[in-house]
Amino acid sequence: MYALPLIASMAVCLLGGIICKHLNDKYDDSLPARQLYNAVTCLVAAICLLLVGGIPQASPFTVLLALAFGLVTAVQQVTTLQALTYGPYSYTSVICSLSTIIPALSGALIWHEPLGLSHVIGLLLMIACFIFSVDFGSEQKKTSLRWLIYCFLAFLCQGAIGVMQKWHQSTDYRGELDSFLIIAFAFSFFYSIVAYVCGILVARGKGQEKAQEGARPSLLSWLPLLLMAVVGICVAVNNKLNLFLSGVMDSAVFFPLVNGGGLVLTALAAVLLFRERLSRKQWVGVLVGIVAVIFLCNPFKF
Repeated sequence: MYALPLIASMAVCLLGGIICKHLNDKYDDSLPARQLYNAVTCLVAAICLLLVGGIPQASPFTVLLALAFGLVTAVQQVTTLQALTYGPYSYTSVICSLSTIIPALSGALIWHEPLGLSHVIGLLLMIACFIFSVDFGSEQKKTSLRWLIYCFLAFLCQGAIGVMQKWHQSTDYRGELDSFLIIAFAFSFFYSIVAYVCGILVARGKGQEKAQEGARPSLLSWLPLLLMAVVGICVAVNNKLNLFLSGVMDSAVFFPLVNGGGLVLTALAAVLLFRERLSRKQWVGVLVGIVAVIFLCNPFKF
């Protein structure tokens, strides 16, 4: 019944992720650049939703929850980009996709949705996936630790986003869907702009600006701005579809399903488009993560 919006949600999420990875590899990857990326994509997302939904009229509940959603979204974007700097696209996506555990459990604990044996097995497999995540026995220990920290922060933020989506769509204010997202992305834009300007000023004050020679190209040129605008459109479509679906499907089904489908597509994109090579241990982790999401989808009905 909801197959088409689910497929559309996963498709635009994949497209946005591919563009994000390209920008992360080719252009300025400093922390201010992360904030600029989030500011542009959130501004475009807010404008798109404004054109579709009109001027937002929202209850105090929707406004407050939207502000929290916007802040968490901004942090999630930045930490995910930082994680991509220190680790592979495929495995970073696996860890972030496993954040489905948070809204899946919240559905059972808060909204009293069913949690069967299949879900429990899936959660245990997720723990196994984390065990395979980092190899601390090499000279890349420091980098791996940094990558794991950013992955964990992105994991928490993405899980919190799912909980807030479900929370809003489980109340009498579910009709304020467009208003919720417009306010959230507008706040995320303003937060990121302030953080971007502050980051630039601090870097200048400390004399830490990148030397022109050998520095990556800036995001402030027409091509990366165009690509970020496309990501913003993807973000708007993805969030609107996910917010709607979170209110009409059980958390333990929707979140694992949308994350699981995206996980498979991301793994294929990482291998086919970015030519990533993972170690045998990492491939085991990827496969365990995919199996975990399958169990969370509970196709076996137990």
